[in-house]
Amino acid sequence: MDCLFISQNRLDTWSGEARDKVDGDLMTLSGDGRAFRLRPAVRFLKVSGNGVDPHLLVGKVKTVDAVHALGGEHFHEAVLLGETAYDVQNGFLGDPIPQGA
Repeated sequence: MDCLFISQNRLDTWSGEARDKVDGDLMTLSGDGRAFRLRPAVRFLKVSGNGVDPHLLVGKVKTVDAVHALGGEHFHEAVLLGETAYDVQNGFLGDPIPQGA
C-alpha cells in the first residue's frame, strides 16, 4: 500500500467522529484497524499570486523534512522556496504499517 496524505482538517474531523485514534505519530483507523506512521507534510496547492511553478511542486506532497532539505521554509499555510512562494495544505504523510507488525 502506498503512503497516504491526510490533511490536518481531515484528521481533526476523523478524531471528532471517533473514526481514528492517534497516539504520538501512530494513527489507527477504528473501522478496519489499519495503522499508519504519521510524518508532518504539506500538499502544494498553487504558486502564490498564480505565478509560474519553477520547481514543479504544485499537486505534489512533500514531508516538512523534505521541504527543508530542498532549502524551503514552511510557515503556516505557505512554503517559500527561493524566490517562489507556494500556498500549501498542512497535514501528514501516513506510511502504512503491516497488520500484525
